[in-house]
Amino acid sequence: MTTTALTASVAADGLVKSFGATRAVDDLSLTLPRGVVGLLGPNGAGKTTLLRMLATVLAPDEGSLQLLGRHPSRPSERLEIRRRLGYLPQTPALYPGFTAFDLVDYVAVLKEHTDAAWRRDECRRVLEAAGLSDVMHRKIRALSGGMRQRVALACALIGSPELLVLDEPATGLDPDQRLRLRSVLSRTAANATVVLSTHNTAEVAALCQRVYVMLRGRICFEGSPADLAAVARDRVWEDDREDDRAIRSWQTAEGRFRHLGEPPAHAEIVVPTMDDGYLLVAREGAS
Repeated sequence: MTTTALTASVAADGLVKSFGATRAVDDLSLTLPRGVVGLLGPNGAGKTTLLRMLATVLAPDEGSLQLLGRHPSRPSERLEIRRRLGYLPQTPALYPGFTAFDLVDYVAVLKEHTDAAWRRDECRRVLEAAGLSDVMHRKIRALSGGMRQRVALACALIGSPELLVLDEPATGLDPDQRLRLRSVLSRTAANATVVLSTHNTAEVAALCQRVYVMLRGRICFEGSPADLAAVARDRVWEDDREDDRAIRSWQTAEGRFRHLGEPPAHAEIVVPTMDDGYLLVAREGAS
């Protein structure tokens, strides 16, 4: 076992996962330390499959994977990983007849927290962190979609996990709830690794120290949010008219046209955003 593997929360080397003839994850390697890591990519890029392997739901067909210094392929070590792991799947399955409190408590029992007093306090803590104090004793069937998403987040936060794997955690959340989510995740990441898959580049820019872009089952970019924006340096310009030579063009709130691509001579070059860099990486990686 290498020193890097021992110090990293996630160490993957040559991961492969196939479904029939489709390779959802294709010879993927990465190393993740503490902090918030963003995973971007179009639909079908393999993000959810990768996260399910990090959550020990799926086993890779090939390659090696270590989580929190342990091997999930070994049953005893997989159990230790799951005790220290929090997972929010893309489509959480919640029991509609449970109250929010009862469901979080049930998850705590499944994670082998046997002290009833500790569980009661911990359930209240994570439900409060998710902004659900006022509705924790309501049945899940009576909660809105955004509230149900936050119940699932509270379940993932039980026991202050060392590795938190989140697949589209902001789905269904309003702006205030998104800001609360950012606060929760930034506090969690002080002592853990948070892996966040999303289509929302604003969430990655606001939260993540590192960002990975995944295409066709592989990582095609790794760097900071600023590094991703810099991919589009000198390739974004604005004009009063739309330029059909651009890869992408759209009209801004000020009524000007913003373009992405190879600018013409004497173009008015503007500062790129992370969206611009992501669009270029995704387009060029898919070609």
